[in-house]
Amino acid sequence: MSELLSFLLQHEENFRSVRLPSLYSDFRSQQAINPDGYNTNLSVWETGLTNAAQAGLIPGGKDILSLRLGESLLEALDTKEWGRPLALIPVIAAAVAEGRMIPLPDFLNSPTSIYEQKGAGSPWFLVSWALRRLGLRRVQSLKLGSPTGNYVLIGNVEKAAIEVVKAMDVRLTRIDRVLPMNAFGAEVAMTLQKPSGLTDDDLKILLVYLSRDKSYLVYNAQVVKLRGKGDRSPVITTEDNNIATLKSLMADLNVQLENLNMKVTEFDRKARSAIANKNRVVAVAALRSKRLHQTVLIRRSETLSQLEGICIKIEEAADQIEVMRVMEASSSILKGLNTEIGGVGTVEEVLNGLKNEIEHVGDVETIMNEAAQASNTIDEDAIDQELEALKKQNQAKADEKGSFKTKEKLEGLNSIGPSETAVRSEERIIQETHSNALDSSTRALGRLSIDNDETRTIFQKRSEEPAKQEVLQT
Repeated sequence: MSELLSFLLQHEENFRSVRLPSLYSDFRSQQAINPDGYNTNLSVWETGLTNAAQAGLIPGGKDILSLRLGESLLEALDTKEWGRPLALIPVIAAAVAEGRMIPLPDFLNSPTSIYEQKGAGSPWFLVSWALRRLGLRRVQSLKLGSPTGNYVLIGNVEKAAIEVVKAMDVRLTRIDRVLPMNAFGAEVAMTLQKPSGLTDDDLKILLVYLSRDKSYLVYNAQVVKLRGKGDRSPVITTEDNNIATLKSLMADLNVQLENLNMKVTEFDRKARSAIANKNRVVAVAALRSKRLHQTVLIRRSETLSQLEGICIKIEEAADQIEVMRVMEASSSILKGLNTEIGGVGTVEEVLNGLKNEIEHVGDVETIMNEAAQASNTIDEDAIDQELEALKKQNQAKADEKGSFKTKEKLEGLNSIGPSETAVRSEERIIQETHSNALDSSTRALGRLSIDNDETRTIFQKRSEEPAKQEVLQT
């Protein structure tokens, strides 16, 4: 069993043993009698092959962004029980008609975005559209020939592009956004977890998609430039080529330094081994080679340091250009705003007018406050006299209420029989009443003038009450 077939049986849920007879059969006849089953088989094959390509298991090139159809694919799908699949043609035709697969030459050579044409430029789309217009839906009626060719898997391309953009977005400066082609390919392969690297077709597909369909980068045969926000140069410039060349040279120097370090270490090990074996000739030769490589290593290190300094200066100059652009834009904005304001004279006129109006508001407020204070003048003596009158009225009402309660108690005593208990209760009530009346009279006398006729009358009534109590007791 091939690696591809093993992957489909283990990881694709719909590639179960019970479905293999239907999937490997020529199910094109089901399009009219069982359209649901027909469409299900199409979907299962397309999903399985797409996922297998994502895993790099399609034979013929190990592409992950395209599906290579041919004899090698049919051999990889061959089974002892069911043989080869007989209906891959309608699977590819349906995917192309819906825009999920595009023939590789059409994809690479299309001048417009795949999202604009929606597959309209594809021969498969034109044939499918004509058939639908005529009421014909049977793809098997076409003479499509053998299922060969290379088809771009749009779903896989979109997923890969998302991962690449996410990894590249950390590059902010101009010098970071310019990469040699080989460095870009290596970084993309690392991002997509393909340590063996991308195939040439996959790299071309990704570059075309990110450039034409996403406007994320521009490129030529040697340089890839990521387009930053507000990038005014949508093409590769001479400066970009020079930066890429400088980066390539620095990358080569880093590789040379690693090799030189390894050689220096190796010659040092040989020299030590020769000395241990008392082989002077070998030891001397190893030490000479070590010294030579150390000299080259030092020179290469100095060259790399100089190139890194140049890169830093280029980056500083690029930053200064960005700063100047921002300052230029800011100057234009301020100039326009100053024009709208109308100059210093207009500002002074507005401020003077505002100051005058504020002073006018203050004068009006002062006049209104003075008028309010004049209208709110109150006679304090009249208020004091009215307060004393209210106090006297309240005290007169309290005295009248006390006299009424005393009279009620006396009347109640007259109606009670001469029992001993009643007599004792009467005595206690009379004493309490007398005490309360006397206290009330005393307080009233303290507040009122003794010359008042009404006051003397109240005092005489209070004085006669003890005599009444003695008569009742006897």
